[in-house]
Amino acid sequence: MEGEYSKRKLVLGAGTLIGAIIFLAIIVAVQYITLQHPERWDLTQGGRYTLSPQSKKILETFKEKKIPIEVIGFYDIKNLKARAAAQELLDQYRDVDSSFVYTFADPDQDRALALANKVESYPTLVIKAAGQDTRITTLDEENLTNGLVKLLRTEVKKIYFLKGHGEHATDSAEPVGFKIAKEQIEKQNYKTADLVLMQSPSVPEDAAILVIGGPKTDPMDAEFEMIRGYLDRGGSVLVLLNPFQTPKLCEFLKDYGFETAEDIVVDRMSRAVGGDYLMPIITTYIDFPITKNFELASFFPEARSVRVPEKLAPGLEGQELALTSQDSWTISKEQLDLRTANFDEKTGKKGPIPVMGVVSHFDPEAAMKSPKKGDESAKKEPTAEQQDEKAEGQDPDTTIKKGRLVVAGSSLFAANKYFKLQGNGDLFMNTVSWLAEDENLIAIRPKSLHAQPIVLTPSESLFTLLIPMGLVPLAWIIAGVLVFLYRRRSIAA
Repeated sequence: MEGEYSKRKLVLGAGTLIGAIIFLAIIVAVQYITLQHPERWDLTQGGRYTLSPQSKKILETFKEKKIPIEVIGFYDIKNLKARAAAQELLDQYRDVDSSFVYTFADPDQDRALALANKVESYPTLVIKAAGQDTRITTLDEENLTNGLVKLLRTEVKKIYFLKGHGEHATDSAEPVGFKIAKEQIEKQNYKTADLVLMQSPSVPEDAAILVIGGPKTDPMDAEFEMIRGYLDRGGSVLVLLNPFQTPKLCEFLKDYGFETAEDIVVDRMSRAVGGDYLMPIITTYIDFPITKNFELASFFPEARSVRVPEKLAPGLEGQELALTSQDSWTISKEQLDLRTANFDEKTGKKGPIPVMGVVSHFDPEAAMKSPKKGDESAKKEPTAEQQDEKAEGQDPDTTIKKGRLVVAGSSLFAANKYFKLQGNGDLFMNTVSWLAEDENLIAIRPKSLHAQPIVLTPSESLFTLLIPMGLVPLAWIIAGVLVFLYRRRSIAA
């Protein structure tokens, strides 16, 4: 009996040992697979710990160009918590691009490395790529991605804001100012400056974009000619209009195919989500590089209609970009003054109403003369005149330069008060990137960790209102009545 008991005990012990070994082997195997193929799951609402589409797009550009990225984080021993947070963010970048390499160094212990990288304070991240480097002292996704953008861009483009006609001030922190828009542009490594055309012979040659942001009065005829000349030489212009203002500017835009009416858009859905009747919600976008895969709602306060017909004059190519809902319509200035927002079929139009459009402008005669790809004439030896042009840096065989023009029916959508509301900022910055011919920057930008406004549907708004103001008090009243009846019944018994 003892022998059988000992044998059974030995078998059970051996089985337990083998089971433990198998269990440990499974753990080691899972750990090995995890290290070889790391995966991350972001379960937070809104993807707080997931890189934005723009960050991923920038990293993909580095991968396509086969440009490795090296990051050195200088953190002293007292900043272990900040270093851990930095490592978590850098891991997200490395997961997208395996050539993204980062290391950490203590600037006090490795002074030579800190001096070699010109680190004067810490914490500091030094980002190196394509033989260049840049430094950031506040580490978050926005600053890190902007640092990569600076290394990716070979030139610093300049964006001018037209001034002198009541436009939104770029240095104003007031609700209607453009300070936030200007700061966001500069974070993308653009330079900005104000431009008074009345004091200038022309739009500067270094202008990548000319922004006409909500003028209250019309530019002078000479200014229009300067803007026309700028577009003719391939310039880019962003026009943000106000309702019932600048008739000459609207007439100028008509030459490029834009049709603007003396109206303002009313949207009843805006009121349902806590907004104003005169702040239409934009959720319908026409496919274009600016709006491709754009799924965020945007708000256009005090917007006028901006239409782009399907058939345009020779030398013009364009389309509408953003439309209001079917529950919107336009009203006249007389209706607005009388505070009458009802639809009038004689003066107004039913939604969807286009409030943003784009047109590319080029010289059709020059396009006809330009050699096409595969054209036999393009294979001929260049003439002496063409050789002189090439020597001067002008390639006669390049595609005809197109002027780019984007018009929005609301100037306030890019103002300080509304810039960070849902998709407004991304739509504005995507427009800037396309006009500056930086298509690689067109995407949804890094999310702020600060509180973001929540837009509720009418049913959600009603439900949210009923719970604290209706259901909870009603539940307490019912509970009180039941307790009262129960005690009364007990006393009677």
